Amino acid sequence: MKMFAVLMVALLAAGAWAADTVVSPTYHGPYVPEKGTDATRELSWDTGTITNAVAWYTGAGAWGGVDFNISTIATYKIVESGKIYYYPNWPNGTFEGNRMGVWSFSGGVPGSLLNGPTYVRGTASGWNTYANGYNLGSATAFVMAFEQYYNYPACDTVINMSSSGTASHSWYYYSGAWAGIAGLGYGSYPLMTRAIMSDLTGVTPTSFGRVKAMYQ
Repeated sequence: MKMFAVLMVALLAAGAWAADTVVSPTYHGPYVPEKGTDATRELSWDTGTITNAVAWYTGAGAWGGVDFNISTIATYKIVESGKIYYYPNWPNGTFEGNRMGVWSFSGGVPGSLLNGPTYVRGTASGWNTYANGYNLGSATAFVMAFEQYYNYPACDTVINMSSSGTASHSWYYYSGAWAGIAGLGYGSYPLMTRAIMSDLTGVTPTSFGRVKAMYQ
């Protein structure tokens, strides 16, 4: 299926019109679960079916992220991996790479960068998972985010929207400020960005459980 830009609009960020964006045609792709992942450790607000992907013409400093709260699963303290769904073969069919980071989340909005940015590069359309390993410590909420970094069309998108789910936890960052994903003007669709958690605490180093946790 050939992907091409069909719409050019101005991006609303921090209350002012900023750089232009492009958006792909609508596409409904299959959800392929990652093999071997414990569903109780994978956090998400999307339902797994992509509907749109949006790219900034200027990518550096442009992030897309999703907030998660682990207060009800306090045994998980390590952000083991970041996970993102890449729109099939768009914009240019080549994986240039993104930067991944963990951001703080308090008072109902994303805050500062806690971990990263770390350069990562996809290998296939669909879900791609990248090792992280950040210990949240006493924090119970965070934002898993990816930066587009490169300019359109030689870029990988980070605004990859699911056709359904809970959009109030999805955010974009541009010109030094975070805003809810609905501000982009493409509807209230959650981003297809996830986090996989693990717990390496509370187990003695000599136990089999500790070894198993490190390599699961």
